[in-house]
Amino acid sequence: MKKNLGLHLEKLWLLFAWSTLILAFIIGHIAAKPDYLTMAKTHFANFNLVPSKDYTSLPVVFVPGEGSKNSQSNTSAAHARGNAGEAVVIAAGTGYGGPFVLGVRAQKGENSARIKEVVVLSHKETPAYLQKLINNNFFRQFINKSVTDDFLLEEDVDGISGATVSSKGFTKAIAEALHKGAQSHLGYEKTWKEVEWSPGLNEALMVALFLMVLVVVYAPRNIAKPFKIILPFASLAFVGFYVNASISLGTLAGIVMGYVPEFRQYPIWWIIVGGVLGGIILLGRNLYCGYLCPFSVIQDLLQKVSGIKLALRPGMARNARRVIYGLSWFALILIFLSRHPALGSYEPFGMMFSLQGMGIQWYILPFSLLGSFFVPQFWCRLFCPVGLYLSEAVRLQHATVSTVGNILVKNVTNDSSNQAEAYSKATDTLTVLFASQTGNSKHLAYQLKASCDANGLPVRIQSMADYNTDNLQRESHLIIVTSTYGEGEPPESAEGFYHTLFADDAPQLPDLSYSVLALGDTGYRFFCKTGIDFDQRLTELGAQRLHERAECDVDYDAVADAWITSVIKVLQHRLEASCANAVMPTESTGAEQAYYNKARPFPARLLANDALASDTCGKDFRHIVLSLEGSEIQYQPGDLLSVWFKNDETEVASLLASLSIPADTEVEVDGSIKTIERALIENYELTQCHPGFIEKYAALSQQAELLDLVVDSDGMRDYARRHQIFELVRQYPTWLTAEQLLPVLRRLTPRKYSISSSQSEVGEEVHLTIAVVEYESIHGGEGHRYVGGASGYLCQRLALDAEVKVFVEENEHFRLPENSDASVIMVGPGTGVAPFRAFIQQRSAQNHAGKSWLFFGNRNEGLDYLYRDEWKQHLQSGALTRMDLAFSRDQQQKIYVQHRIEQQGAEFYAWLEQGAFIYICGDVTHMAVDVERAIVQVIELHGEFSLDEAQQYFERLKHEKRLLKDVY
Repeated sequence: MKKNLGLHLEKLWLLFAWSTLILAFIIGHIAAKPDYLTMAKTHFANFNLVPSKDYTSLPVVFVPGEGSKNSQSNTSAAHARGNAGEAVVIAAGTGYGGPFVLGVRAQKGENSARIKEVVVLSHKETPAYLQKLINNNFFRQFINKSVTDDFLLEEDVDGISGATVSSKGFTKAIAEALHKGAQSHLGYEKTWKEVEWSPGLNEALMVALFLMVLVVVYAPRNIAKPFKIILPFASLAFVGFYVNASISLGTLAGIVMGYVPEFRQYPIWWIIVGGVLGGIILLGRNLYCGYLCPFSVIQDLLQKVSGIKLALRPGMARNARRVIYGLSWFALILIFLSRHPALGSYEPFGMMFSLQGMGIQWYILPFSLLGSFFVPQFWCRLFCPVGLYLSEAVRLQHATVSTVGNILVKNVTNDSSNQAEAYSKATDTLTVLFASQTGNSKHLAYQLKASCDANGLPVRIQSMADYNTDNLQRESHLIIVTSTYGEGEPPESAEGFYHTLFADDAPQLPDLSYSVLALGDTGYRFFCKTGIDFDQRLTELGAQRLHERAECDVDYDAVADAWITSVIKVLQHRLEASCANAVMPTESTGAEQAYYNKARPFPARLLANDALASDTCGKDFRHIVLSLEGSEIQYQPGDLLSVWFKNDETEVASLLASLSIPADTEVEVDGSIKTIERALIENYELTQCHPGFIEKYAALSQQAELLDLVVDSDGMRDYARRHQIFELVRQYPTWLTAEQLLPVLRRLTPRKYSISSSQSEVGEEVHLTIAVVEYESIHGGEGHRYVGGASGYLCQRLALDAEVKVFVEENEHFRLPENSDASVIMVGPGTGVAPFRAFIQQRSAQNHAGKSWLFFGNRNEGLDYLYRDEWKQHLQSGALTRMDLAFSRDQQQKIYVQHRIEQQGAEFYAWLEQGAFIYICGDVTHMAVDVERAIVQVIELHGEFSLDEAQQYFERLKHEKRLLKDVY
């Protein structure tokens, strides 16, 4: 209710703000219509001025009427304009602040007409600048000049430093008014020079600055780096102190009111404003804030001097936006009513760079400078209206481009309606959609497709991420194969399809027959939840099940094989056994057609097993190198290596002793006879515990503590996460037979590791970065050290040159951008850095031009800074543009990668706005959640969004496949 009230109040405020601004603009425009006669009479009180009857065109001329102190009592107005006649000529133009009106009193003598007085009748200048002209006797220079003089600034009339634009405007207006009057009304022949203009050094420097901005934004990093250093100081010196041309709220309001100086009068203004607006319209980029704004540079310098970086909470950022909107609304009301931009410009730019300004700015400037000592970009983030409105303009441009693009795409889609017809349910083709986080669902989906092909059933297969949901109503038969991610969430590749299916306007599907193969892990609370959700939702939408849902645990092979066999039988009765009209898949089957796979792994030799951390480090980090020589296996950066391992023989012997099972007891495994000892070493999971094993083992052993634990499902799940089966059996020994033990165990499954090498760099090798899982447990006063199954096997038990069975699994949703010029931001603490080592190797070997930024963290820089020397080399070569480190235990307050992201938020957001891709690899439970939260906060704070808008921005990154995760 409170949220809805806030939304209504915000809408009312917007309505009020826009209405009052429009009303103020209209009133100000009507009131600003110049009444030249009234203006002239106010300043020339000695004259009873009347409009000249002879000269009605521009320039406007007023002459003394009867009753003027300077007129002859018995002469007519016409006679008074004889040889001794006087006239007031109106000179109108545009100065720095806006329009002005001058009154020029001229007197005609025997041979010429000369200026006797110049008065400012109306102006929009900042009072301090106009006073500067008056104090320097600028207007007195025109006294006694002939109306036919040249009036060339710097040649015939001296400009006033610091008020050059206004000097040019006043001089030009006087010249034009008097020259027209002299030639058209007084009959003089043209003898004066025309004002000539040609671009000079200042204009060239301004253009060069804009070109420098484009280089910094778009050029490859090795080219952009020196310009990035030079640009802030060039902007500060030239835009700030030399020409003092900062864009202000008055500048933007002046454009709205039509206060645009002539190009020849103020070319710098045209270059800056035109460049900024052109950048927004053509490039969708704000090229001013953070690049050309000299006040931004001042704030950065003060921040570096102080070294203090106080973070603003997102709520403060939202309130700051409200403050900016409120202040700028009030300022614009003043500007529009008065038609005077200087009256509403509260920014301290003029005060900073020329010590010229209005009263309130004297207070705002020191406040802003002081704030910049403590908060990065204090003024820009909390008070600057220019940045806010330029950002809004960028957002409007993006929305416009997106809308136009959608219209064009829609038209193209309509033009290809024949293709849509080809995708019709009349073909009776089975569509298989898979959503996979680690590759298992994809593997099973292609296994199903292979069975369909073998039985002559028409089938198409596609990742859920690439599926066009508009085709859903055309489907006749659909199979969904999906895993569940984390605590019941859909895999990333399924998010779009999931949201479409669960939307309020999801289509009804009465003609669809479907079935679901769901993968999960009973170690998690919401087992197979995504598959269950899809199954229930399709039923709600009117679809009919062609086969009951199957739910697979980690050892899914037996259940999945049986389900596929049953589904094929059903499909044989439902589909025509002919592919004549089938729409066959167009995508590559990828890893499913690879020579080596789960069933047929490659025996890779261990070439190296090197320690990556100090001996005194609390964790054992290892760099593993395996040989793929002769395999012809190809992989890409981001892919996974699945490793079959063997359980520790010593631990297996201890487990059998705890259960009183003889090691030589023979058992049958997959049709083969072997000892239970060999079966436990090679075929069964004994390190990763799970609630299902605890329940069954408690029932078999009747141990009181285990039975109590089973009652507490959350406690049981937590226990399973923190203990191994080896440990549980050692703590709670019992008498079991081999026939009782094996059914309660899961089958061994290969472990997946992110590949930390690029074949462009290492050839027929594959590298892994592994943290050995190990912990010590004390039971009965006696401690015992437990080691992870795969990590202990690879890093501690496998001898050099020994073989280990492996196969590659494609990770299609964790790839480097196809465009090698794109920038990448990589967040990988600990062993999460593994795929990013591959990324940088690939970019270095293939000379990718895109920028790269790595956030890496661990506990101690001196102990576990993984690949330190390699990163330094990549930084020196430019393959890695920048690197931010977060070593959590090197200071009293723990610092993690998400904190570094927040600290570098302005630059992080700038990279996102430039199109950077974000990659996150590592722990899913804490790190990934915290990093995503930090990114949303950065978007909210530095993009000046509300929290909802920041979330939408974040979701758009995922939709555009610019935010990719490999988390576990």
